[in-house]
Amino acid sequence: MSAAIINPNPCCIASLNSPNNLVFRRHHRIQLLQRLLPLLMDVLNAELLADMSRDVELLYWPVLGHSQSPCFFEVPAFLGTSTPDQPMAPALVVERLMAAPCPPLPVDMAPAARNLERLRMHFYLSSAQWQRLLCAYLNYGGAAWPGLELSPPSMRSVLAAWWHVDLPAVDTALDGRLSLLGLLELPDPCDAGSDSCSLASLLSIPAAVVQALSLSYATDAELFDALQLTV
Repeated sequence: MSAAIINPNPCCIASLNSPNNLVFRRHHRIQLLQRLLPLLMDVLNAELLADMSRDVELLYWPVLGHSQSPCFFEVPAFLGTSTPDQPMAPALVVERLMAAPCPPLPVDMAPAARNLERLRMHFYLSSAQWQRLLCAYLNYGGAAWPGLELSPPSMRSVLAAWWHVDLPAVDTALDGRLSLLGLLELPDPCDAGSDSCSLASLLSIPAAVVQALSLSYATDAELFDALQLTV
């Protein structure tokens, strides 16, 4: 699987793309994407489904059989002339991605996997909290999940089904603790008083945290020292 499907606009964090971290991210992105797509097919209307499909097609274009990243917009004349690509049908995008093989995890544990597990145990993270942190790490730079804005109740329902937890567990994962620990950015509100809730906001993670999570440490203390510098 090409590195281009992992991050078409990579941010300059070399350790993020170290071999084992790269394989770890590829594995979990495909695994979690294949859990997310059927949920979105059920809850999105035709217009939102088309938008989601285009986002996913841009992120995972090699898996979908493209020889290069598609362009769905008119190119200004001064940059040359080209005909916009026609997006694939959402049903076909989902069908092909659901059939894509999930890359195996690396033989040696990736630094990111080890560090995320250290955080889970040290901070007693619930399953939903840990999965939110994982999804944020995988999505750094907007590289994994489609742009998605839903009503707060719909977003909570999608997250509960995606993470295989109940709604109270989702509320706990969104309660701000991960932001107070400095692991995630403080998200936009996702409560009854909000008109919509953005997945990108809920999964916003600082670059310094991504850097810290992507490196190898001899001890837990070294990891927490590195994270302390990001707060």
